[in-house]
Amino acid sequence: MSERRPQARPLAQRPAPQRPPVRATAAHRPPARRPAPRRGGWFAVPDHRYAAVKWALLAALLVFAVLVVRANAARDVDFSVIRARIAAAPGLEALEALGENAAQDRLGIAPEGCEGWLMYGSGDVMNVDELLVAKGEAEALDRLEAAARAHVEAQLDVFRSYGVDQKERLESAAFLRRGRYLFYAVGEAADGWEDAFLSAIR
Repeated sequence: MSERRPQARPLAQRPAPQRPPVRATAAHRPPARRPAPRRGGWFAVPDHRYAAVKWALLAALLVFAVLVVRANAARDVDFSVIRARIAAAPGLEALEALGENAAQDRLGIAPEGCEGWLMYGSGDVMNVDELLVAKGEAEALDRLEAAARAHVEAQLDVFRSYGVDQKERLESAAFLRRGRYLFYAVGEAADGWEDAFLSAIR
């Protein structure tokens, strides 16, 4: 009899070779997951706090806008009230009230288109103190203000080289617009005249 040889097992039935476990090295390890950073301080504030801050800022802006409007507003008063307040202001006794012709000589234009106006000045050419208050529409006040500013610049050219006191007063000339009113003043007592003017229109 011929000797029977053992048949070879199919590949699918062969046991898989056992490989030794591979130790993970730093190069093969998956990157560690870092915990999400905790947000603290301002970022931890809930959303409703953001809304509160936003509304607070809007309220502050509204209050500021109201204050600005009120600061530039003026009561509509009869000009005789302003004239009486200005006449009682301190420091005006050294000046004299000017008529329309004298005002035109100083400013180069007549106060036309104004509901009311007053101007004080000195007959002394070395005294640059002046006061002008006018009430009218914007176009008339624009012309008067431009003329007054040009007058101040012309005076500065005259006294720039030798009139130290006059130069300082002219450089501190006050121009103020409130509603339908124009205020212009030069002099040491200009602050008091401005207070008298504002007290009449507030």
